[in-house]
Amino acid sequence: MPELADAHIHLFERGYASSFTARPGVTIDEPACFESLVQEHKLQAALVVGYQDEDSRRNNEFLAAINGRHDWLFPVAYHEFTQAMSVDGLAAWHSQKFCGISLYVFGDENTAALAAIPAECWDWLERHNWLISVNSKGDDWGAWQPILEQFPQLRVLASHLGLPPKLALPAAAAEARAAMQPVLDLAAFPGVHVKLSGFYAATDPGHDYPHRAAWPYVQALVDSYTTGRLLWASDFSPCLDWLSYPQTLGVFGHMPFLDATDIERITGKNLLGLLQSVG
Repeated sequence: MPELADAHIHLFERGYASSFTARPGVTIDEPACFESLVQEHKLQAALVVGYQDEDSRRNNEFLAAINGRHDWLFPVAYHEFTQAMSVDGLAAWHSQKFCGISLYVFGDENTAALAAIPAECWDWLERHNWLISVNSKGDDWGAWQPILEQFPQLRVLASHLGLPPKLALPAAAAEARAAMQPVLDLAAFPGVHVKLSGFYAATDPGHDYPHRAAWPYVQALVDSYTTGRLLWASDFSPCLDWLSYPQTLGVFGHMPFLDATDIERITGKNLLGLLQSVG
């Protein structure tokens, strides 16, 4: 049986205030709930993406507290751009058994802060093979070009297909590539991977499983990255507003341009290989 590994989930102490877990009447212990999914689907690993906002100010502390309780749990710490990144800060996260960092890069202010991160931090991240989970979109992906030119082995994991425009119908191949170009350009750097996640954000409506409108985006990513650098990710628990957890995994079986070997790589083998080399 192929080994499965999920490249993007969230775990919050009281659920996330802007998704399914905030609905009236919903009370959920997210780690316990996800543990049940791990057992059902025989998952080997899940990359837990840290995120903090006004409603979840202490997510890093929560992830550090539960780290080690589950052998499938591999958390990446959220970096707030209002604070300076430092090697000492990275080392502190390292001591808490984080395996990477989580960056949300949207708009000029964030891209300027990204450019201001000291070179010694990128050097530390590259030497430790840490995973850098990134949420961004459009031209903001271009901010990575000068960083990756200096540190081409950085393990940058682009979330949610790179957040291309939402479509109701499949785009022509050329149109899809044009929309994805800033993300496709990063394929020149060997450490960059893309998460095949958040299909609900790429199709209109979001529950339009199996998300055929987004297939040309996936094909463009396969052409540029090969299936050796693509990662399945569920986006638990926000995905539950739109579809079931098994559908986030089953979508690939509907794509005619992916064979069984491709799906095995995407749904587990690639992420497990990355995690094995984290220092």
